[in-house]
Amino acid sequence: MSAAKGPAIISAILHDYLSQDSVIEDVFGSPARLYDYAPEDPIYPYLSYGTVRSEDRSGDDIEILSHTVTLHIWSRYSGRAEIVDLLASLSDRLEAIPKTQGDHRIAGLNILYTDVFRARDNRTQHGLIRLSVQTETLEMETNP
Repeated sequence: MSAAKGPAIISAILHDYLSQDSVIEDVFGSPARLYDYAPEDPIYPYLSYGTVRSEDRSGDDIEILSHTVTLHIWSRYSGRAEIVDLLASLSDRLEAIPKTQGDHRIAGLNILYTDVFRARDNRTQHGLIRLSVQTETLEMETNP
């Protein structure tokens, strides 16, 4: 499998799951505010998708992609309490993602690290989650 397909695969898996999760809707609104690019005047809090890196780790008989994904959370709450709670909620939901997503299986998902800091505007809290995800392509049965 080509690693060039990796960002599309993992982005679709994460977005489909997160946008349909009731806990995510509770914290990021309904519909959940999940953006590739945030609008000019967003409603806070929201999540934006960051960098995605995919590598082909396939073996002889199995197609495996290894992905590194960065998710950003943005809050205008005056302290860190909201961003810390949002990071915890998102981490819990990511760890609960079903292993089968369409024609792919999540073979492994690890949160590599989280970080919280104040954005350049000195008003916005910025949370970051870096994930490592391994996906396998499921063999589709064909009917003769």
